Amino acid sequence: MGNIYNTSSVRLLRALLLATVLLFATQNTILAQQNDTIVAQQKETHVDKKKQKKQKKPHSKFRRWLMRTDSLRLQLRSSADRGQMLQWSDSLIIAEINKSKMSEKKKQRYIKHLTKIQKRLAKYDHKLFWGDSLLAANYHKAKYDTAYIGRPDARWTIKFRGNLSGADVRTTTVTDGVENRSRVTADCRGTLSMAVAYRGLGLGVAVNPAKFAGKCKDFEYNLNSYSNRYGFDVVFLSSKTYHGYKQAGTQRIDIHKGQISQNALNLNFYYAFNYRRFSFPAAFSQSYIQKRSAGSWMIGASFDGSKTKLSDMTIRLNEFAVGAGYAYNLVLSRRLLLHLSALPTLTIYSHDYTKNRTTAEGTEETEGKEKADEGKEMKSVRHNMEYHFPSAIITGRAAAVYSWRNKFAGATAVYNYSVAGDEDHLQVRRNKWRVRMFFGFRF
Repeated sequence: MGNIYNTSSVRLLRALLLATVLLFATQNTILAQQNDTIVAQQKETHVDKKKQKKQKKPHSKFRRWLMRTDSLRLQLRSSADRGQMLQWSDSLIIAEINKSKMSEKKKQRYIKHLTKIQKRLAKYDHKLFWGDSLLAANYHKAKYDTAYIGRPDARWTIKFRGNLSGADVRTTTVTDGVENRSRVTADCRGTLSMAVAYRGLGLGVAVNPAKFAGKCKDFEYNLNSYSNRYGFDVVFLSSKTYHGYKQAGTQRIDIHKGQISQNALNLNFYYAFNYRRFSFPAAFSQSYIQKRSAGSWMIGASFDGSKTKLSDMTIRLNEFAVGAGYAYNLVLSRRLLLHLSALPTLTIYSHDYTKNRTTAEGTEETEGKEKADEGKEMKSVRHNMEYHFPSAIITGRAAAVYSWRNKFAGATAVYNYSVAGDEDHLQVRRNKWRVRMFFGFRF
């Protein structure tokens, strides 16, 4: 019995020793794995920190630049509120003088000269503050529902714009039962412009790069004025780059640049009835802010006049039309504004005619007969273009504006379509469009 107990106790001790050894071995392996994972995580975090430092360096510089510009903006605004708009940089100049390494005598000279300038600027600041108070009273005069429309809480607005415009003309005639069609398109014109506005009063300058390079022979002038109640567009185009084709039955004749020249003037005017809740300038000039979605019925008038010269013909169009339309501003998430409007007008007065150059015998001048008819007397025959219903002028507008903080960006488009004349004699359809993209900020 004693031997049996001894052998069993030895086996039990062996089992306990084996279990303890296995336990320590597993603990050591677990600790080693944990240490390996901790080291790997530390390496990854170290690499990530290096990457973050590399990525944050340019962002930090940009943020510092933004913070400096924003601090200058706040200083300018606070000095303008105190009536010291022209003196806002005096403290900065004095601080730079004190930091400089120049002698004390030079510092005192500069400071004395600066104090003399400050006295003059104080007089001008007083006058500017008086004028600014008048503009502010008119700027914040609430003639609208403040729940739908508001004014930007800033004095200055600076905008950078890119403009692209184009035009085309289509004609249709019927001669001896044969339909003749033509379509010509002018070269697109692109301009870059900058506009500065102070309390709603703005001034802009546009530059055509192609004009400076001598690649653009056309001239276009645009004048736009938009308010909540009424507004207008004036567009004048002088073009010599029309090109396209003429379809006479089955025969197609190409029209090259220089064969057609045109001077055209387009005017349109609108009056919005719901001007207390709907704002045109919120979409097109950004001088107002549309807070809620709203629309308005409107009435308007349009004028389309043009003089088109061909080799053997001159076309004169003068159309005056009146009509009514609708406009709507859709506000999404208080940052995005979408605008769409249409103003169709019907012609109530037209003075349209054509002039053909003919010889004394009554034959029309053509390119082949020009040299043969040089010695013959030339005369012009005028044909009045009869009014044909519906003769109309249609103006359409669209816009999208996105605003955040004190910045905004978007695009606008204006489209004009006019039709005049009769197909039995001559019908002219004219398209004119302009697209504008912009970015701006307020301070």
